[in-house]
Amino acid sequence: MDSLLHTRLLAGEQHAFEEFFAELNPTMLRVAQSITGNRATSEEVTQDAWLAVIEKLQSFNGDAPLRHWVLKIVSNKALTRATRDGKSNSLDTSSATSDVNNDAFASNGEWREPPNLWDELTPERILGGHQVLRLVHNAIKNLPPTQQALLALVEREKLSANQCAELLDISAGNVRVQLHRARETIRQMLDEQMDGENNL
Repeated sequence: MDSLLHTRLLAGEQHAFEEFFAELNPTMLRVAQSITGNRATSEEVTQDAWLAVIEKLQSFNGDAPLRHWVLKIVSNKALTRATRDGKSNSLDTSSATSDVNNDAFASNGEWREPPNLWDELTPERILGGHQVLRLVHNAIKNLPPTQQALLALVEREKLSANQCAELLDISAGNVRVQLHRARETIRQMLDEQMDGENNL
């Protein structure tokens, strides 16, 4: 898949680039903002990263997935910019675990018991329960930038904690802490919504 996409991009296929851009740009923005701490700066960094991707496509050797290679470029750009501006948003707080409900999650970061609403997400509920899906979307939007980036990297890009740590310039322990916090926040919002429905 990567080989075919790489070939299409090298050939200058506009449709291939547009699809690749649409899929990856939101995650790139989250990664950049989690490092720089600034939305406007992250947009500039992401634009610079895309220019670098285009310039360096010939040098892509397939050692890593193409998407991960692109994410590494934007990460490096963001780290360079944050260092230059002195505005790094790095959150290396791997020892600060007191506010994380570890009982709710297994060692791999998955819930031990899914929150109530997740049991309700049947195909019928998905079709008729757009309010629930909007709740999840809004919960993610309201998370801190680093947690948004980590959810995108882990859930969508399937990166490991160590890979995320390298991209965001934080410790692997902090990656796990931030993921716990993000998932716990979403869990609480879903449970609160379910409790509200049951009390109607």
